[in-house]
Amino acid sequence: MARLTDLQGCRVGLDTVVFIYALEGHPTFGDRATQLFERIERGTIKASACDLVLAELMVKPLRSGRADIAEGYAATLPQFPNLNFCAMTQAIVLAAARLRGSSKLGLVDALHLAATHADGCTLFITNDTAIQHPDPGLTILLLSDLYV
Repeated sequence: MARLTDLQGCRVGLDTVVFIYALEGHPTFGDRATQLFERIERGTIKASACDLVLAELMVKPLRSGRADIAEGYAATLPQFPNLNFCAMTQAIVLAAARLRGSSKLGLVDALHLAATHADGCTLFITNDTAIQHPDPGLTILLLSDLYV
Protein backbone atom coordinates (compact mmCIF):
# COMPACT_ATOMS: atom_id res chain seq x y z
CA MET A 1 0.00 0.00 0.00
CA ALA A 2 1.13 3.51 -0.75
CA ARG A 3 -0.21 7.00 -0.43
CA LEU A 4 -0.49 9.23 -3.45
CA THR A 5 1.79 11.72 -1.70
CA ASP A 6 4.50 9.00 -1.56
CA LEU A 7 4.74 9.22 -5.35
CA GLN A 8 5.78 12.87 -5.33
CA GLY A 9 8.94 13.28 -7.39
CA CYS A 10 8.62 9.80 -8.90
CA ARG A 11 8.37 8.89 -12.56
CA VAL A 12 5.54 6.38 -12.91
CA GLY A 13 4.39 4.21 -15.78
CA LEU A 14 0.66 4.01 -16.35
CA ASP A 15 -1.37 1.06 -17.56
CA THR A 16 -4.40 1.62 -19.80
CA VAL A 17 -6.82 0.79 -17.02
CA VAL A 18 -5.75 3.88 -15.06
CA PHE A 19 -6.82 6.06 -18.00
CA ILE A 20 -10.09 4.15 -18.37
CA TYR A 21 -10.96 4.61 -14.70
CA ALA A 22 -10.37 8.37 -14.90
CA LEU A 23 -12.03 8.93 -18.28
CA GLU A 24 -15.10 6.81 -17.56
CA GLY A 25 -15.49 7.75 -13.91
CA HIS A 26 -15.18 4.24 -12.49
CA PRO A 27 -17.36 4.05 -9.34
CA THR A 28 -14.62 2.60 -7.14
CA PHE A 29 -11.35 3.81 -8.66
CA GLY A 30 -12.32 6.83 -10.78
CA ASP A 31 -11.58 9.41 -8.10
CA ARG A 32 -8.25 7.81 -7.26
CA ALA A 33 -7.22 7.75 -10.91
CA THR A 34 -8.40 11.34 -11.42
CA GLN A 35 -6.41 12.54 -8.42
CA LEU A 36 -3.33 10.79 -9.81
CA PHE A 37 -3.78 12.61 -13.14
CA GLU A 38 -4.26 15.91 -11.29
CA ARG A 39 -0.86 15.43 -9.63
CA ILE A 40 0.68 14.52 -12.97
CA GLU A 41 -0.82 17.64 -14.54
CA ARG A 42 0.64 19.81 -11.73
CA GLY A 43 4.04 18.15 -12.18
CA THR A 44 4.41 16.70 -8.70
CA ILE A 45 4.46 13.29 -10.40
CA LYS A 46 5.93 12.62 -13.85
CA ALA A 47 4.40 9.82 -15.91
CA SER A 48 4.90 7.72 -18.99
CA ALA A 49 2.64 5.45 -20.96
CA CYS A 50 3.25 3.17 -23.90
CA ASP A 51 1.71 4.33 -27.19
CA LEU A 52 -0.38 1.16 -27.01
CA VAL A 53 -2.51 2.93 -24.38
CA LEU A 54 -3.92 5.13 -27.13
CA ALA A 55 -4.83 2.13 -29.26
CA GLU A 56 -6.50 0.39 -26.33
CA LEU A 57 -8.43 3.51 -25.29
CA MET A 58 -9.79 4.12 -28.78
CA VAL A 59 -11.38 0.68 -29.23
CA LYS A 60 -14.52 1.14 -27.10
CA PRO A 61 -15.53 4.50 -28.59
CA LEU A 62 -14.85 3.23 -32.12
CA ARG A 63 -16.97 0.12 -31.52
CA SER A 64 -19.74 2.38 -30.19
CA GLY A 65 -19.66 4.53 -33.31
CA ARG A 66 -18.02 7.41 -31.46
CA ALA A 67 -15.01 8.09 -33.66
CA ASP A 68 -15.07 11.67 -32.34
CA ILE A 69 -14.24 10.46 -28.83
CA ALA A 70 -11.55 8.10 -30.11
CA GLU A 71 -9.94 10.82 -32.19
CA GLY A 72 -10.19 13.21 -29.24
CA TYR A 73 -8.18 10.78 -27.13
CA ALA A 74 -5.57 10.44 -29.88
CA ALA A 75 -5.28 14.21 -30.27
CA THR A 76 -5.41 15.42 -26.66
CA LEU A 77 -3.86 12.74 -24.43
CA PRO A 78 -0.36 13.05 -25.94
CA GLN A 79 -0.53 16.77 -25.05
CA PHE A 80 -1.27 16.08 -21.35
CA PRO A 81 1.30 17.90 -19.18
CA ASN A 82 4.06 15.82 -17.59
CA LEU A 83 2.92 12.65 -19.37
CA ASN A 84 5.14 11.14 -22.03
CA PHE A 85 3.88 8.60 -24.52
CA CYS A 86 6.60 6.12 -25.48
CA ALA A 87 6.93 4.95 -29.05
CA MET A 88 7.78 1.34 -29.81
CA THR A 89 11.41 0.82 -30.67
CA GLN A 90 13.33 -2.33 -31.43
CA ALA A 91 15.02 -2.08 -28.03
CA ILE A 92 11.62 -1.94 -26.27
CA VAL A 93 10.30 -4.88 -28.29
CA LEU A 94 13.38 -6.93 -27.40
CA ALA A 95 13.08 -6.00 -23.72
CA ALA A 96 9.42 -7.04 -23.81
CA ALA A 97 10.42 -10.38 -25.34
CA ARG A 98 12.88 -10.92 -22.50
CA LEU A 99 10.17 -10.14 -19.94
CA ARG A 100 7.81 -12.59 -21.64
CA GLY A 101 10.51 -15.22 -21.83
CA SER A 102 11.01 -15.16 -18.07
CA SER A 103 7.36 -14.87 -17.03
CA LYS A 104 3.77 -15.48 -18.05
CA LEU A 105 3.21 -11.88 -19.14
CA GLY A 106 1.23 -11.29 -22.30
CA LEU A 107 2.81 -9.31 -25.10
CA VAL A 108 0.86 -6.08 -24.51
CA ASP A 109 1.60 -6.06 -20.78
CA ALA A 110 5.27 -6.78 -21.43
CA LEU A 111 5.39 -3.90 -23.92
CA HIS A 112 3.79 -1.53 -21.39
CA LEU A 113 6.41 -2.48 -18.79
CA ALA A 114 9.36 -2.38 -21.19
CA ALA A 115 8.37 0.98 -22.68
CA THR A 116 7.84 2.76 -19.39
CA HIS A 117 10.97 1.24 -17.87
CA ALA A 118 12.99 2.41 -20.88
CA ASP A 119 11.54 5.90 -20.32
CA GLY A 120 12.98 6.02 -16.80
CA CYS A 121 10.00 4.96 -14.71
CA THR A 122 10.61 3.25 -11.40
CA LEU A 123 6.95 2.38 -10.69
CA PHE A 124 4.18 0.99 -12.86
CA ILE A 125 0.58 1.63 -11.82
CA THR A 126 -2.07 -0.82 -12.91
CA ASN A 127 -5.02 -2.59 -11.39
CA ASP A 128 -4.36 -5.80 -13.26
CA THR A 129 -3.14 -8.43 -10.79
CA ALA A 130 -1.89 -10.53 -13.72
CA ILE A 131 0.86 -7.99 -14.39
CA GLN A 132 3.53 -9.52 -12.25
CA HIS A 133 7.13 -10.30 -12.94
CA PRO A 134 9.93 -11.27 -10.61
CA ASP A 135 12.12 -8.45 -11.93
CA PRO A 136 10.65 -6.12 -14.55
CA GLY A 137 12.91 -3.31 -13.36
CA LEU A 138 9.82 -1.57 -12.00
CA THR A 139 7.87 -1.72 -8.78
CA ILE A 140 4.35 -2.73 -9.76
CA LEU A 141 1.69 -0.90 -7.77
CA LEU A 142 -2.01 -1.66 -7.93
CA LEU A 143 -4.27 1.36 -8.05
CA SER A 144 -6.45 -0.42 -5.51
CA ASP A 145 -3.47 -0.24 -3.09
CA LEU A 146 -2.95 3.48 -3.67
CA TYR A 147 -4.60 5.79 -1.14
CA VAL A 148 -5.15 9.53 -1.41
